[in-house]
Amino acid sequence: MIRIVPLLGLALLATAPVARAQDPLKPPVPATPTGETAASKSAPIERLAAWPKPADKDALITDIERVIKAHIPEMAAQGHDALVAAGVAAVPLVLERFGKERNEEARDRLHEVLMKITTAEQTRLLAKEFESKLAPVRVFTLHRAAAFPDPGIVDAADKAWARLAKAGEKADPDERYSAALCAASAGSIVGIDALFDACQSKRWDREKREIRIALEGARGKPATDALVAKLEKGDRKAKVAVLRMLAGCGEKAQAARLRPFLDDEDNAIRVAAINALRGMVDGEQPIEGLSAFEAIEMAKTWKGRQL
Repeated sequence: MIRIVPLLGLALLATAPVARAQDPLKPPVPATPTGETAASKSAPIERLAAWPKPADKDALITDIERVIKAHIPEMAAQGHDALVAAGVAAVPLVLERFGKERNEEARDRLHEVLMKITTAEQTRLLAKEFESKLAPVRVFTLHRAAAFPDPGIVDAADKAWARLAKAGEKADPDERYSAALCAASAGSIVGIDALFDACQSKRWDREKREIRIALEGARGKPATDALVAKLEKGDRKAKVAVLRMLAGCGEKAQAARLRPFLDDEDNAIRVAAINALRGMVDGEQPIEGLSAFEAIEMAKTWKGRQL
């Protein structure tokens, strides 16, 4: 298994978790993996068509070695800072070395650099690495591109998913998850079942924010239809997982189908239904840690709304 360093574990170091607000119906708008809020994302993203040439390739290679070897902490820090300063021009070199590096700690240090120098503008270029011969590169680029929803990479994401689906149980689980995440982010539901599994596992607790971001890219009727079918047949665990996913990809037109779950005696299901409706109807983020009393009161409010 290729170990994933969670995108949001590094990219959101400076971002506070979703907080409980005084008015639970209006929590603060959380930041995206780039630290932006919804209000700051209105400007169109100009996607790069080619990697810019570095001003000094040899210097970048030297800085990469400093980060990898890290014999002297100050030297490693200098290499890290120099690569971050070089920005997008350093990505191809760092990415290649990341894919070939076998030392886990060195690879983690390179991962940290990559998280700082890869941005939404690079999704089309990252997509070209989805079929890389280097497994860590495939996992990283799929996982990272998923953080920046881009319909323009849907074909590449679907191709990556098809390759992993064909591999079946032989596929690396982290690459499979990353491909499902990326496909959803790009607007495809080919990996919806893999994300459904993730939402029922410990991965949800670690990576629920990135799953929600990716599912926003697939919001609409196809994703809603696929999930509601599971909702009607599933057990408690499956129902909670589906409702979690619908918060990100459910279409507003089908919100009324969740009304019965607002009366569920199981508070986990009731809370998940409330959060699903928040996402489907108002485009709001989920509220975590609702008590049974709070959930009952909020459920009453939702039952009084036109869905």
